[in-house]
Amino acid sequence: MKKVIIAAAILLAANTGAFAQDSTQKSVTHKHKMTTTKKYTCTMHPEIVMDKPGKCPKCGMKLVAMKGGKKMKGMKM
Repeated sequence: MKKVIIAAAILLAANTGAFAQDSTQKSVTHKHKMTTTKKYTCTMHPEIVMDKPGKCPKCGMKLVAMKGGKKMKGMKM
């Protein structure tokens, strides 16, 4: 009888650990789905491309967000 109780306790502990790992993995994969990076450029100097907003190093104008998928004339990426 003791062997049956011990075996049941071991199986219960093993299954609990497996379920706890599975729920952790699902939350980690969900966090990484929404990552995007915006690019910012100067309207007077389209060759200036930055990862964050700020000012153009050539003329000091405010950088504007680039529209996705469209390249501006003369811009190198």
